[in-house]
Amino acid sequence: MKLPKTVNKYCPYCRKVTEHKVFIIKSVKARTGLVWGSRRAREGKKGRGNKGKYSKRPLSQRKRGNIKSSKGVDIRLECNICKKQTIWKIEGRYKKVELSTAIK
Repeated sequence: MKLPKTVNKYCPYCRKVTEHKVFIIKSVKARTGLVWGSRRAREGKKGRGNKGKYSKRPLSQRKRGNIKSSKGVDIRLECNICKKQTIWKIEGRYKKVELSTAIK
């Protein structure tokens, strides 16, 4: 899906239609390695069996049924006058989203 780099939209802060700059927010992986809860769970499993290391098939084979090949996109608009950002709701899931200057 191609999106324009700038669009004319209503700004709720300025209360008028202004030119907005379009941003695509990339998802960031959450850091959950040393969270208190995961540490407690690891400690509780100490000394109990093989901790599931060798008894199951690989994760890629176990959980392939629910994997989606695309995801929802977070698109933000920044007003050129007040510099406030708002979310641009676009329904659906898209594999590839890019900004282009040719679209108006």
